[in-house]
Amino acid sequence: MNYYLFKNFKISCFFFTFLCLTMGAVFAQQNIDLKDCRIIKLDEALQFGIQNNKQLKISNTDVAIANENVSQSKIAKSPRIGLNMGYNYIGNPKIYDGFYDKSITVDYFNNQSFANIVGSMPIYNGSLINNKIEQQELISEMKQSVVKMTEAEIKLTIVQHYFTLEKLYRQIDVTKQNIINTDLRIKQLQSRVLNGQNLKSDLLRTELQQSRFKVSVLKDSNNIKLVSNYLDILIGLPTDTVLKPETVDALLPAGIIDLQKSLTEAYQNRVEIKQSEIGVKLSKSTLSLTKSGFKPNVNANVVLNTQYPAQWPNYPNILNYWAAGVSLNWDISSFYNLKHRINANKIEIEKSNIVLEATKDQIDREVKSSFVRFVESKENIITFKKDVELSLSNYKIVKSRYDNDFALISDMVDAELQVNEAKISLINANLDLIIQYYSLQYAIGKL
Repeated sequence: MNYYLFKNFKISCFFFTFLCLTMGAVFAQQNIDLKDCRIIKLDEALQFGIQNNKQLKISNTDVAIANENVSQSKIAKSPRIGLNMGYNYIGNPKIYDGFYDKSITVDYFNNQSFANIVGSMPIYNGSLINNKIEQQELISEMKQSVVKMTEAEIKLTIVQHYFTLEKLYRQIDVTKQNIINTDLRIKQLQSRVLNGQNLKSDLLRTELQQSRFKVSVLKDSNNIKLVSNYLDILIGLPTDTVLKPETVDALLPAGIIDLQKSLTEAYQNRVEIKQSEIGVKLSKSTLSLTKSGFKPNVNANVVLNTQYPAQWPNYPNILNYWAAGVSLNWDISSFYNLKHRINANKIEIEKSNIVLEATKDQIDREVKSSFVRFVESKENIITFKKDVELSLSNYKIVKSRYDNDFALISDMVDAELQVNEAKISLINANLDLIIQYYSLQYAIGKL
């Protein structure tokens, strides 16, 4: 029986030694250098995002295009002026007698020219132009709402990644302190193993624990670089810039946040509701535009004309004249051609109203969800603070027992891991509260 125990012990020692050496080799191969970081404040990151984000620039470009389309639609009210000119060289014609029997060549005016200026001004068009202008203005408002939505989404994404970076840096700080503590214990254990006070397995277990801490630091360091890269793209910095947040303690306002008040503010502020309301107006504008096809178009016209010769062959002179009048154009067939289009427009209005109600339901869900997560984050902080206190108390008791040879090194390792996990959980809980607060602000429409 003792033989098998001893054999298992040797196998365990070999496994621990191999694992520690492997972890140490992996850690040594990675050159972690986060010293050359750019310190950045949250306000600075948000400002960079608004200025440099490519998606936001695309949305602003769409607004500029929509505004130009509004201006273009207004030009339809202006008079239209056209210039028409021409010149012909005419060869002398032949007059045949019979079926190409005899011909007589006529001395003809070889040069012929003409020019005219035509102007027209819309007088009445069944509100067609006004409806088109209104439609383009609504489209411009829609594009502006997209800009606001995009800006809010970018801000929220920046906030989330900013405080994710802060989480990683704080986790590294906690874990590095644990590495220092395990370094001291390893040195003590090495001496105690030589003196026969501890088993070699105690030393190997502590070295394994330290290797795990180093791997955790490596993983967090790599995640810092990845999150920084994504944040660099969001805010328009060089993509190889490693960022380090500069946070302050007072990031959350004091006071109680009320759910009902939050919902009321969300209905007033959220751009999605305003966008859906614009969608309803846009559908109604399309219906008005379709109905304009029932009405006639009346235009005022003016013509200035000159030509030479005035008439061949009797009047080889220049002829000038002008004319002014009114024209009426009425598509009578529109009374039965537009029936189905109008029905489709009415159905589209109904659809837009349904979309508006669905948007309100979605915002209601987002606000309530964000509010619950925010309250939950507050409760988590209280719980994790208690966990840290309990884990520290437990660690002190286990360390005292271990120093007096009443506890195993495995008990010390477990106690340290509990302290480490409790501290990291508390760090994450505090930063999660900030993230959830900004998520709630986004849901309310204040971000």
